[in-house]
Amino acid sequence: MMDAIWNNWFRSTNKTVIDLLRGVPVFKGLSDGELKKVERYMVTRRFVGGEYIFSQHEPGAGMYMVIAGHVKILMESANETKELSLLIEGDFFGEMALLDESERSASAVAASDNVDLLSFFRGDLLKLVHEYPDIASKVLWNIGMVLSDRLRKNNEMSFEVCKRLPQ
Repeated sequence: MMDAIWNNWFRSTNKTVIDLLRGVPVFKGLSDGELKKVERYMVTRRFVGGEYIFSQHEPGAGMYMVIAGHVKILMESANETKELSLLIEGDFFGEMALLDESERSASAVAASDNVDLLSFFRGDLLKLVHEYPDIASKVLWNIGMVLSDRLRKNNEMSFEVCKRLPQ
């Protein structure tokens, strides 16, 4: 019992935006000074349980990073809803929307009360491109790496599914 109290007492709950950004692959390799410049474009918003952050099929506008709480990523159809993942503090989602305005491929919903998200929108990335092109090029490179990694994993999963299908 005492250990639990001790751990809660000393657990760091005062993470800064810079600390959060350091853990997000989209901002990998940026110096503290560069992260401070990126931080100027960030907006924090709180969601309540069950509130949609965005809906499947709506145009994408930007990415989100989970500061606190849980977010469900859902694939929805007329007949059913499937939970694809449950995101926690430090996770990020929606980064494809930084590159284009295509429809969202899934919905994001607050899975708990007091979900705090940090957002970074396409317009902010465009401002970053004009104001700090060196930083923006690193961010764009990192987005490419994240998407490449996700595509590779998706291909591996597709291959596994295809192996199980009757020939």
